Amino acid sequence: MRLVQLTDCHLFSEPDQTGYAGIAPYAGFKRCLQMAVGSKPDGLLITGDISGDDSQASYRHFIALLARYAAHLPFKVIAGNHDNNPYFNSLLAAHTLGAGQPWLIANWALHGLDTRFMAGQGRVKPHELNALRHAMQQHHHRHHLLALHHHPVPSHSWMDRHCLTNTDYLWRQLAGQPVRLMVHGHLHHTVANRHQQLTTLGAPSTCWQWALQPTFAQAHQAAGIRILDLAADGSWQTHIRRVK
Repeated sequence: MRLVQLTDCHLFSEPDQTGYAGIAPYAGFKRCLQMAVGSKPDGLLITGDISGDDSQASYRHFIALLARYAAHLPFKVIAGNHDNNPYFNSLLAAHTLGAGQPWLIANWALHGLDTRFMAGQGRVKPHELNALRHAMQQHHHRHHLLALHHHPVPSHSWMDRHCLTNTDYLWRQLAGQPVRLMVHGHLHHTVANRHQQLTTLGAPSTCWQWALQPTFAQAHQAAGIRILDLAADGSWQTHIRRVK
């Protein structure tokens, strides 16, 4: 089963509006979405920061692009810190991957956590972790993937000022749980970490990329996606593709 992760779209109300490095998020997301569809996935997972300006129009653009290029594909979204607005909830409720409501594909159960908290920081909520554990118990015969927006392992960069504020709590609650893989966004950078015998993966943004260094900087890399091939036996493979 093939899943494609897209993240940190930062769409604006105006499609031609540019942000960092003169990049237009609308064009970047469109190209990444086309590339994702071309990889022939079974579904799309968008891990937060869909909007870049909290506008209703930004979510309308997101929905319209998916309808135009990926109407045949199921998709799920989780919220990022830039999605802390009423439009995310009202327009994407039917596609939100919420805790306790797993997305069942093939032999896998995909779970989401909403880590919206305060400004750029995130927080894991106890009731969501309880719902997650209950859902995994209900689907104990499946393999489990957990998605969230904020990075669960420190990046040792300026982005850790916009961290998940109760990371230790998250890891204590996940100890002994049957999560095979964790994916996240937020960093606008490809990362892979191993913590408590669990691999965590971050993906490139569909717009601008961050450099993970002590002071704020951008990375001179193209927008991209993460492709995840999830096998029936619980094993997985992954690779990054970037637009040219």
